[in-house]
Amino acid sequence: MTQSHSLARARRCGAALLSLCLLLGALVTGPQVEAADRSITIEDLLSAPFPYGLTASPKGEQVAWIANRLGARNIYLAQAGSDGKFAVRALTRQEGDNGIELADLQWSHDASMLVFSRGGSLEGGGPVNPSSAASGPTAMEIASVRLESGEIRSFGLGSNAVPSPVNDDVVFVRGGQIWIGNLARSDAATQLIQDAGAASELSWSPDGKRLAFISNRKDFSVVGVVEIASRNIRWMSPGVDRDMSLRWSRDSKRLAWVRYPSLAESFWTDAFFAKRAGEPWSIWVADVASGAGNKVWTAEAGPGSIFQPIEGSTSLLWTADNRLLFPWEQTGWLRLYSLDLSQKGARPVALSQDGAEVFAMTLDPAGREAIYSSNAEDDDRRHLWRVPVKGGKPQRASKGDGIEDFPVLTEQGALFAMHSTARNPMAPALVQSDGAFKTMAASGAALSFPGDRLVVPQRVVFKSPDGLSVHGQLFEPSGKKSAKQPAVLFFHGGPQRQMLLGWHPMGAYTHMYAMNQFLASKGYVVLSVNFRGGTGYGLNFREPDEFAAGGGSEARDIAGAVEYLKSRGDIDPARIGVYGMSYGGIMTSLALARYPQDFAVGVDMAGVHNWKSFLADLTAPGASAEVAEVAFQSSAMATIEDWRAPVLIVHGDDDRAVTFAQSVELVRGLRKETNVEPELLVIPNEVHDFILHRSWRRVFEATHEFLDRYLQQPGT
Repeated sequence: MTQSHSLARARRCGAALLSLCLLLGALVTGPQVEAADRSITIEDLLSAPFPYGLTASPKGEQVAWIANRLGARNIYLAQAGSDGKFAVRALTRQEGDNGIELADLQWSHDASMLVFSRGGSLEGGGPVNPSSAASGPTAMEIASVRLESGEIRSFGLGSNAVPSPVNDDVVFVRGGQIWIGNLARSDAATQLIQDAGAASELSWSPDGKRLAFISNRKDFSVVGVVEIASRNIRWMSPGVDRDMSLRWSRDSKRLAWVRYPSLAESFWTDAFFAKRAGEPWSIWVADVASGAGNKVWTAEAGPGSIFQPIEGSTSLLWTADNRLLFPWEQTGWLRLYSLDLSQKGARPVALSQDGAEVFAMTLDPAGREAIYSSNAEDDDRRHLWRVPVKGGKPQRASKGDGIEDFPVLTEQGALFAMHSTARNPMAPALVQSDGAFKTMAASGAALSFPGDRLVVPQRVVFKSPDGLSVHGQLFEPSGKKSAKQPAVLFFHGGPQRQMLLGWHPMGAYTHMYAMNQFLASKGYVVLSVNFRGGTGYGLNFREPDEFAAGGGSEARDIAGAVEYLKSRGDIDPARIGVYGMSYGGIMTSLALARYPQDFAVGVDMAGVHNWKSFLADLTAPGASAEVAEVAFQSSAMATIEDWRAPVLIVHGDDDRAVTFAQSVELVRGLRKETNVEPELLVIPNEVHDFILHRSWRRVFEATHEFLDRYLQQPGT
């Protein structure tokens, strides 16, 4: 919530930079509602552990995941017993809000160990010290934990570790180079190769004799294959484009990947337009013994000619019957397709439904059935589906009105996924044959949570002034309501994300959902807006005209949302607030600068307020002054003199996605051009998506107090 899309476009350049991070708005409380439940606290809603990184063992019936509970991240194992039930236990014992990230969970070949990344920041950018500890910054390192003993071993600095599928070797990236260590031996890891590029996407051949990788060069990338025994590199049909999504054939003889054009078009002219079509992407397959590769398929011109990866998993799978599965937007929707490599010139067969999008996919152990998550038949939720890889009618694999994502299967074919409902936070679950769920405690033990006191959000669709249909989730306070209620608009980040009608499967967005529930418990009507530029509603919605630095058309969805709230008849139009983070911060600042008559207050977290100063290419030598001016006029700074509502600006000053300078510029602009003196909450040494639990809590509490101050009573 991510690879390099064409940096040739200001619209996608800004979006890609912002979508490196998972983006968060802030919790607020509001005015009194006669029967509103007042016992729910911010801490209550933050108490649920958030699980992520679900992975199935290569041997036996067991799955593992990471859970973040109150800032302590640990690895958990669920193992099937003789009674068929899955018992959960912790493999690591981190305690307290220590600011130590865990990620990239991988199984050893014999399922005796798990390998993972520890420390640093998942946003990149080097060491971090969010707690301002005297010990100083911590960098990301590679570690392993033994299932039987819980023994943890560090392999030193690195990221993206991948254990061998046949022995105890493990490879990882350190300083852009590939290193190799051994899980069983105590000797130190050594550098495997020396390459001119920066390595990524390390991928072992199934027989463990070779390692494929992407070598990222300045403005292109190439595929390399290392012979482990000799450490020699063979390059797979190198070109001048971008390669990604490596996938081995099951016999280890061939390698497939996606290739898309690099810097194919002009940065300056392209910034004005939605990018729905361009120079087509393709799929390549190479014989690894010779390095000779062939283009086996090329996307057709028009919709889908620009590659769009799957959000939550790999974007290329190789089946047992010699087919490649991949996403394609030929119909204007991100669907799953199957290409039969045994038939020369074969056309892809659509596997998933039209009019819906795929978010994650995997194969059954036999490699003959695809299991994927999609919003088919339920556009503001995600469910699991099964379909034969050769084609056929998809069958729903999960039931109910919850949310399911990130499916994995064990060696024996047991299906697991992350599962939530409107009231129950995300948890790992066994998906039974009838589609029902057996959920497991995300942090190993049942915890008290006020789920029965939460509201069930409603799906709403409203029109923006230009006629675009925009989806939202409406949270209404329970109990008897006063005649006119205050309301708050919430805007997610990304922007290529989608808020759902339940607890979200991505970390920052589960916080967002908690915020909206908290607001409703305090008497606010909350409208969470899935504005243009987001996912879930097709290519044209994700790639709108004049978006971001190309015209700021997303501001029209702010106007549409306000008009919807006012049309309800139960909203006090003088008491409407707005909040969001990163792209949600952009939307917040646009709301306060473009529509000052509609908003009484706002909370702007880590937003971009001036596209011209944020995107360095806009002011580089030779840049178009016309494009730069459009970018500026698309920003809140262009109309900052109209801003009159009080605002709380929140930002971590070690933000690696949106530079802190954007908040500095906004504050200076408000002081110079308006009578608004912004309130500030600056968190030294914190990153974009806060690492510390106490940082989130502090931000939520400050935001609660701030919005409550201006929206609590009519006339304030």
